[in-house]
Amino acid sequence: MVPSLREVSNGMYGAWRLACLDAAAMNWFARGVEGVWRSFWAAAIAYPGFVLLVSLMVAPEQWAEAGGFRIMLVESIGYVVAWTAFPLIMLPFCRWLERDEQCLDFITAYNWSQVLQTVLALIGLIAFRFLAPAAGLPVYLVLLLARLSYEWFIARTALEAGGVAATTVVLIDLVLSEAVAQVTQGLY
Repeated sequence: MVPSLREVSNGMYGAWRLACLDAAAMNWFARGVEGVWRSFWAAAIAYPGFVLLVSLMVAPEQWAEAGGFRIMLVESIGYVVAWTAFPLIMLPFCRWLERDEQCLDFITAYNWSQVLQTVLALIGLIAFRFLAPAAGLPVYLVLLLARLSYEWFIARTALEAGGVAATTVVLIDLVLSEAVAQVTQGLY
């Protein structure tokens, strides 16, 4: 199911409105199972940014030793794993929270938000890599905190859950992301 240009536009606008802390932004997302499936197209939209992130994160000696094809293949597989594993973990977690109905809305909003989060991660990493440490590190940390806060707000809003539940969602995502990163980086 390919989303229409209008649905992509609405999804991106909804993600932007959530970043502006607008709870009414949930109205911009396509609802239901079909909306969830189509929101995974955000992975394709964010993928070029992910490729840039990988190119900035991998050390030159790793590129030389492992080769670009191997690194990009492993990292791309990890990208797909992360995009699919997180929603699969969230489904039973939402059931446990008694938020089954809201879970689909959360996954949809989370997926569309990944495009904006990829842009923020890129800006942070570029600042960290290319600015003087006194300037780059604070920019990186502020943007990291902004991304975590953004995801927390999405979880709280979409799941209609409390702060502890939203914090747990963010922690699940952090642990999963780090686990996938460790496994993928260990393969090259």
